[in-house]
Amino acid sequence: MPERPPLDLRALEVFVTVVEAGGMTAAAGRLGTTQSAVSQTVTTLETTLSVQLVDRSVRPVALTVAGSILHQRARELLDRARETMQAVRSAARVALPHLRIGLVDAFAATAGPHLIAELADTAVNWSVWSGLHPELRAAFSRRELDLLVSADDLRDLPGLTRHRLLSEPYFLALPGDYRGPVDSLPAIARNLDLIRYTSRSLIGVETEAFLRRAGIRAERRLEFDTADVVLAMVAGGIGWALTTPLCALHGMVHLPRLRLVPLPGNGFRRSLWMVAREQELLDLPARVAERATAVLRRDCLPRLQDRAGWVISQVEIGDAG
Repeated sequence: MPERPPLDLRALEVFVTVVEAGGMTAAAGRLGTTQSAVSQTVTTLETTLSVQLVDRSVRPVALTVAGSILHQRARELLDRARETMQAVRSAARVALPHLRIGLVDAFAATAGPHLIAELADTAVNWSVWSGLHPELRAAFSRRELDLLVSADDLRDLPGLTRHRLLSEPYFLALPGDYRGPVDSLPAIARNLDLIRYTSRSLIGVETEAFLRRAGIRAERRLEFDTADVVLAMVAGGIGWALTTPLCALHGMVHLPRLRLVPLPGNGFRRSLWMVAREQELLDLPARVAERATAVLRRDCLPRLQDRAGWVISQVEIGDAG
């Protein structure tokens, strides 16, 4: 004979409410459902257990011997279930012994300090890795990191939870004294050398693909690892670059010597994601993502107001675009 399905906690809750309310109609009122739904649940429970739980021939409803035993055990089971749920929810808020988080350079240098300060009590010990995406992705894949903030949502890897932190547009960074055309990328490329992000970085790969689509064929002479150095080169009059608000914040010290203008056309953007493994950190990834978006909105983007206030309205914070 096939094994019957396990007891349903919701059905047990209905049964206990019937007993303690003194009847099915009163129980329906407490549970916010109909009397027929309550009666059906009790009948299904009796069928599952192959016993009669309630003597329906008397009013108020009386319990059989089996019903009395189930009432006592059901209350214990429901109490344990509530305690278990509370323990699991609380566990997500207990300081972890060690949290390992990877942050791409631009995020680490701008939002990172604010985020770590707000989450300091989340873990007893922290390991924070920053650097280029390929190295961070590899470390995450080797399970050397618990959380990863990156411009790649790792969509090709199964079993992950993903939170978009922001979507930001690319724009142009030009030397402050540049007076040439700004509405034509080919014209800019003819006047200035292109300062590239390294091809070892995801931003370098994405900007190179964009330039190919735009028909820009600039000689590969200058490429650098970080946004701070890329913008330093532009500020020094060496060339021009594509950049984003977060990258501009990374090179904030150079902004007074830069001319930041919108990218001709529109639609070239990148997103920043926080990824974690499903069911390993409970609600911690969602809480970290919530704090991260708050930090970006409150502590980071307003710093661009004086130098590139026009771009702030083009940044989308959080999962909803």
